[in-house]
Amino acid sequence: MGDDLMGLNREIERLRGELEHYRKMVSGYENVLKLNEMELDNAQKIISMYENIVEYARGELMLATETARAQESVSQLSRAELMDAFARIADLEEQNRLLRERRRDA
Repeated sequence: MGDDLMGLNREIERLRGELEHYRKMVSGYENVLKLNEMELDNAQKIISMYENIVEYARGELMLATETARAQESVSQLSRAELMDAFARIADLEEQNRLLRERRRDA
């Protein structure tokens, strides 16, 4: 009876260790999943910004045909907005790079 109890205790301890190992593994997968979700969110923001740039450029071309004065006004405005958009895209791409590094380290 005593040997059986000791055997069961050893088995319980082994299973507890195995359970802890699996908990850590699941936690690691959860962290990677969170990083992937953050990277995906940033990628979706980048796509949306590119779409906005394309839409804005299309509108700019239509306005540019109206008059030279309107063309200059829109051109000045679009340069500033495009530069802001590209700066934001660069920031998001940098965030994605950092997320990929964190995911690799997780």
